Amino acid sequence: MSTVPFTFATATSPIPLSELDANFATINTGSYSVVVSSNSSNPVFTVPTYVTGNNSLKVYVDGVKQIVNSAYTETNSTTVTFASALHSTAIVEFTG
Repeated sequence: MSTVPFTFATATSPIPLSELDANFATINTGSYSVVVSSNSSNPVFTVPTYVTGNNSLKVYVDGVKQIVNSAYTETNSTTVTFASALHSTAIVEFTG
C-alpha cells in the first residue's frame, strides 16, 4: 500500500493514497510542485510549462484548490493570471 507523509496538528503519520482526494495525491506525486509567496500587486505568475485546457495544472492558494476560469485563467502554457490580486501573505502552489 502506498502512503504519503502527512502532518496533522503535532502528529505525523502515513495515510494511504487511496484515502486521499485525487487532487491532493497529485500534489504529492505530480511531476512538479512550485510554491511561491504572493506579490499582492501582481496577479500574474510564471510557472513551468504545462498544457493549457486539459486540467494538467492544479492551483492552490493557502491550501485551497482554485477553479480555472473563475479564480484564474491559463493565460498561456507558462503563465497563470488570477482574476484579482491575492493578499500579500498568500502562499500559492502550482502542481502538474
